[in-house]
Amino acid sequence: MLGIILASHGDLVYGLKDTYTMVAGDLPENIKIISLRSDSDADTFKKEFHELINSFQDITGLVVLTDLEGGTPYNTACTYFYDPEFKIETEVITGVNFPMLLEAAESSETVLSAAEAAENIINTAKESVKKAGIILDEEDEF
Repeated sequence: MLGIILASHGDLVYGLKDTYTMVAGDLPENIKIISLRSDSDADTFKKEFHELINSFQDITGLVVLTDLEGGTPYNTACTYFYDPEFKIETEVITGVNFPMLLEAAESSETVLSAAEAAENIINTAKESVKKAGIILDEEDEF
């Protein structure tokens, strides 16, 4: 099974967790969240992130969903992605949204690699961003 980490600034990951719980039930045990709080700092976040990774049991890969490219959560996750000594296949994706979390939960249990899960998650993200105003069929309802 893949490990999934949701990492953001502030309360974003807690909102995603609450929304997931409302729609799909409790977060699976292989999905963990971490937030860089306004009363914390980058060094503390890095330490907590490392502890979070070490809390996973028997994962085959790791996918980290972050809020912002170049932010502390993203940069911290990328240190594992680029570290040749870190032996767990790791993928880091930025721009997290709720459809991505749903796909991550599903993919983490059905695909074999972090790379495959990342591809599924990115495809879902692309497909989930839409502009209202598409012409509906006469049979469609709101």
